[in-house]
Amino acid sequence: MKKIKETVGIIMLILSLCTLCACDGGGKGEAPDGFTMRATVIAVRDKIEVEVTEAEYASGIYEIITPVGIAIRNSEGTSLDRADITVGSELIITYNGQTMLSLPPQVVAREIVVVS
Repeated sequence: MKKIKETVGIIMLILSLCTLCACDGGGKGEAPDGFTMRATVIAVRDKIEVEVTEAEYASGIYEIITPVGIAIRNSEGTSLDRADITVGSELIITYNGQTMLSLPPQVVAREIVVVS
C-alpha cells in the first residue's frame, strides 16, 4: 500500500511539472517573449480582425485583443498608435500562446509590430 502511495505521489509530481512546462511554453515553440503569428488586417474595430498568414499554432481568421498600454511599433522600432493599424496592414503579433475558443478565435496581444 505504501508503494502505491509513493508511486501515485511521483506520478502527480511529474504531471504537475509537465503542466508547469506546458504553461511556460515547455521550451518548445515559444520565444522568451511569447508565441508569434504573422497576419494581415481585414477589419479594425474594438478588436483587430486578421487573417493569419504564418504561425506555428494558428491559422485562419483571428480577433486580436489589444490591451491598454500594449507596445505597438513598426519594424524599425518606432512607437505607433493603434490608429496606425489599418486594413491591409501586415502585422507580427506576439501573444502568450493561449487562444480563446470563440468564433473567430481570439488572442490577447503582448506586442504588435506593423511590418507594412
